[in-house]
Amino acid sequence: MQKATQLVSRVRELREDEAIRFFRPNSAQQKYIEAVGDPLGFIVIFSAGNGVGKTAASVAIIAALIWPELAPRDVFASWVYENWRHPRDFRIISTPQELTEGGSIQREIKRWFPKGQYSANKNGKPYLSQYAANDFTVNLMSYDMSPEAFEGATCGLVVFNEPPPRDIFNACAARMRKGGRLILPMTPLMDAAWIMDTLVARATQDSKYIQLVGGDIEDNCKEHSGGLLNHEDIDRMIRNYDPDELDARKSGKFMHLSGTILKTFDRSVHVAKELINPNRDGVSHYVICDPAIGKPCAFIWAFVDATKTIHIYDEYPNFKFQGSKDDNLTVKQYADIIKTKSEGRKISNFILDRHFGNARRTLGGQTLKEEFDNCGVVFEDSYSMAAEVEVETGILKIKEYLRYDKTKTIDSLNTPKLVISPNCTNTILAMERWSRDPKTLRPKDEYKDFADLVRYLVMADPEVEGRVNWSQPKLPAYGVNL
Repeated sequence: MQKATQLVSRVRELREDEAIRFFRPNSAQQKYIEAVGDPLGFIVIFSAGNGVGKTAASVAIIAALIWPELAPRDVFASWVYENWRHPRDFRIISTPQELTEGGSIQREIKRWFPKGQYSANKNGKPYLSQYAANDFTVNLMSYDMSPEAFEGATCGLVVFNEPPPRDIFNACAARMRKGGRLILPMTPLMDAAWIMDTLVARATQDSKYIQLVGGDIEDNCKEHSGGLLNHEDIDRMIRNYDPDELDARKSGKFMHLSGTILKTFDRSVHVAKELINPNRDGVSHYVICDPAIGKPCAFIWAFVDATKTIHIYDEYPNFKFQGSKDDNLTVKQYADIIKTKSEGRKISNFILDRHFGNARRTLGGQTLKEEFDNCGVVFEDSYSMAAEVEVETGILKIKEYLRYDKTKTIDSLNTPKLVISPNCTNTILAMERWSRDPKTLRPKDEYKDFADLVRYLVMADPEVEGRVNWSQPKLPAYGVNL
């Protein structure tokens, strides 16, 4: 009995003094830890809602690296038990409030760093700003410091607690001369837009070098996920969130994507892991054009296979379309681009926006469609419907092609019917960011062009060796919900 009592007492002491021994992550935290441990990775973005445990997991990772003998093997696997091959100078960078004595960074350090096994100094700051143990140094820095303050020393690990300003991120990235990790545990509110534009976009093309891990607050629910929070407390938190920030604070969805039209579009599912090779047998090819005034004509190249799956494999422009100016190309030059990019493949259909394509820019002059015809590119009109339902019907059709059963494993029987090559960045951004005006609920013009191209394509019901036969789609008796 005495031995049992002593054992219980010892466990209590260890839980208090060496809590890292007992660190049990929720499912989102575990994915984050595994991503940081991937030897091929360099940047890890943990985009998660409030309450998922981003800061706790980040500090626990640092504790496991400094004291690997205390880290639970089933959580951290083998990577923390090997000698850290990168510099042992670490940084945690956050807002001034989070670095204070009562802030989340200091609380988690006190919680997970083993008591009595490290030194801590303020070094002239109003908070403990440097921790040291076992040849490791952890410096705490604030986003209100000038970018120059982040130059200098070579680092091995930098934790950006919440979205960093771009200049500070770049300054720290330049410190990683000998490898290591840049990790970004964050709730992506409005100041995270640049991260979406650059890092997340690159993650699609190189999912090892830059890894993206998501986390919903439900991942930390006691009842549903074995986490730490009561479900009723989670519900209470969610009810108090600003509706405009709900997706970001609950699920880690980038806030500037709030109100998107194609919410089921998912880069990890609908964007191919490698460039799509268009030179395949048994497929039919399509070229879609959406012209406009004051900006370049937009094009996509796609093929459909025997399963009626659409593969979008190329686009024009191949530079950033959003915000670009008219490239001043002639119809003949656009026709040459079409022919060059088609590389001699047989194109089953050329589809052109019927509104702009049949308009005459001068009295008695030719339409754009006729001008292309003269250049040897014969376009057919995009689908025709009543104006009040045309766009919304096309949106519903895109959603059909994006659909798959999220509750089941993706395989040949459960897969979306639309896949985009990672080089088609304008198409991907349009699918991801096309949104509605919050007041009128009408689709915005921003990012609309390439979304329209996809709309024209899916409404053609493309199939192998099929020709477009535009017939008025039959709507249900109750019409289309706008």
